[in-house]
Amino acid sequence: MTRFLHLFSMAGVAEMMCKYGAGDKVLQLETLDPFGFDEFYGVTETFPNTGELLLRAMELEPDYDKIIIHDYTEFSTHFPAHKLIYIFHGTKLRGMSQSDKDFIVESGIPVYVTTTDLMELIPSTYLPNPVDLEHFVNDCGTEEEGDWFCINRSYQRDFIEKRIREKYPKVEYYERNKNSIVPYEDMPMFLEQHTNYVDWKFTYDKPDPISLPDMSCTGLQAMAVGCTVHDRNGVVHDRKVLLIHDARRVTQRFLKDYD
Repeated sequence: MTRFLHLFSMAGVAEMMCKYGAGDKVLQLETLDPFGFDEFYGVTETFPNTGELLLRAMELEPDYDKIIIHDYTEFSTHFPAHKLIYIFHGTKLRGMSQSDKDFIVESGIPVYVTTTDLMELIPSTYLPNPVDLEHFVNDCGTEEEGDWFCINRSYQRDFIEKRIREKYPKVEYYERNKNSIVPYEDMPMFLEQHTNYVDWKFTYDKPDPISLPDMSCTGLQAMAVGCTVHDRNGVVHDRKVLLIHDARRVTQRFLKDYD
């Protein structure tokens, strides 16, 4: 059986992959996990800086068949190329220079992306954003009426909130910042208090960010607990998409590449 070591998890993806069979350890920077994925899944070692994380990774590398680097591919030179796998989640790849993307392609290292728009930026395999359906469970059913809310960032809020309210005037904008983070363990309970979730995320482009087409991790979580999830075009997402994003299924499909 292939042994996978994950470096720099994003949105708990590495931890979920470990839970469902693609890995047994994640090395993570403390600053990249404000939600508590390390405590919830129990497979993560956290570090105060990149240097300490890389030293630990190089110590563990001989024990693993594959090293999965999430986003931070600039640190790949510390590891044998034949062991590497890259998984990109969004912002890092969108901001990468063409020469860096060309270098990755020429290296022959397998590349996975978690949203479909990223496939246009680099030759890659689609690995759908996973949602852990054992943690996010619909115990309440769905309601036709109720409140409207979205979770979005503080940076560029004025622009983002205006765009969202133009289509969804009743929406409550929950600003996610360092003082308002909901721990991952408590996220199902937080989401199930609401009825309609507006899943509309944006790039970090300046001066104006660009709308993103795919469902976000939070949107998938909201759907899993029973919220009606609306997209940027005013369309309600079909709940069948949970079959595509189920963390167990996503991981099983990934593992087929390494049987």
